[in-house]
Amino acid sequence: MSILAANGRLNLDTFSTEFIKTFWAPSAVTIGWLIQYGMVDAICVGASRNYFKWGFPKGAEGAPDPLRRAMRVHMNQAENSNHMLFSMWLCALCGLPGFAATCGAVWVALRHMYGFT
Repeated sequence: MSILAANGRLNLDTFSTEFIKTFWAPSAVTIGWLIQYGMVDAICVGASRNYFKWGFPKGAEGAPDPLRRAMRVHMNQAENSNHMLFSMWLCALCGLPGFAATCGAVWVALRHMYGFT
């Protein structure tokens, strides 16, 4: 898919329409990941810190065990998400957007379940 018109100018209308038609599934997975990571993981860690009265500058050392687990899950998610998103979008851009979105959705669902175990 080329976003350059014959005259060499950027054609955003064609790009936007074709992009949405082709990559709607990986885009939906990315939005789902943003919701899961931003709203579930971050809010759960913040609520856990508030519940255990463990201020923000303090790290995980010496924290109660449930809070340490929540912080570890959150950091693990932050460390691994860039690899998943890059791999998913690379696979989608190489011609397999459905497969990429399926794998990405499975990863997001399993990460969500891992956070609550």
